[in-house]
Amino acid sequence: MTHILIVGSGVVGLATGKGFAKKGHDISYCDINPQTIERLRSQGLRATLTHDVHWDTIDVVMLCVSTPSVEGRIVLDYIEAAALDIGRGLATTSNYVTVVVRSTVPPTTTERRITPILERASGKRAGYDFGVGMNPEFLRAVTSEQDFARPWITVLGASDQHTAELLDRLYASFGALIVRCTPTEAELIKYVNNVYNAVKISYFNEVHAICQKLGADSNLIGATVARSAESMWNPLYGTRGGVPYGGACLPKDTVAFMQFVQEQGFEHMMLEATIAVNESLAAMVPAAPSPDKIEDILEVVRQQDDMAVEELTLELGKRPSVIL
Repeated sequence: MTHILIVGSGVVGLATGKGFAKKGHDISYCDINPQTIERLRSQGLRATLTHDVHWDTIDVVMLCVSTPSVEGRIVLDYIEAAALDIGRGLATTSNYVTVVVRSTVPPTTTERRITPILERASGKRAGYDFGVGMNPEFLRAVTSEQDFARPWITVLGASDQHTAELLDRLYASFGALIVRCTPTEAELIKYVNNVYNAVKISYFNEVHAICQKLGADSNLIGATVARSAESMWNPLYGTRGGVPYGGACLPKDTVAFMQFVQEQGFEHMMLEATIAVNESLAAMVPAAPSPDKIEDILEVVRQQDDMAVEELTLELGKRPSVIL
């Protein structure tokens, strides 16, 4: 049994605490607001004010504090204030406490902002006296507790071996695929995950607008593409970055459809940006004829040998191309 302190009792904090409690772990919550403490206690949960935490009894801190956005910029004031309180708590115990960021934060926040605050406030060193990790949540608000209990993936970013092993033990019983990485990689995964979802929605919204103008059924088209396009049903398709798309179809068809859209007086900003990004990359890196050749191309590019890139491009041009 692990003693876990939940800092932040919103959707993520409550789902995290209740989920670990069902696995037999000892859970307590802390907050700076007495009204929040009373609300938690009224639900039968153990809760205390931040300055009343008994740090000698804590193994893990799950930092689930809100990180709101103001005018497009993430506000880290709340999570940094919570880190300061946690650091002061770490100074009072000889326990090796692991602090895990669950809040959604910009890449490098855990290592460059939260960790230094913990070190300064505690007078201790991360990785030696206490652990630091980043464990992003993939919870939907209306089904947060069910999502935590049955995750489709678990991402564990750790700064030290002790933290990595501890998080492995905590999440092993949930049965999901575990991805082990650094805290910054974990932060990136969460943002790229959400941005990709947004990009997909925006893309099909543009398709919907074009379909309406053409009198076509966008629901039929979207549902069919979800089954026909390899990028929809193959999770690895297109996710190996560094080379442009190539093959016989993608360059030709993207430009041709963009031309059609423009001739009709429609807009397709997502496609326009897609073509621009690919053309910019293609000016520096040749397309690969197949996924297994991507690393060969990237290795030549890393060596910055223009002649080798030219020779490789000519060689690849002799081979049959496939869609990437």
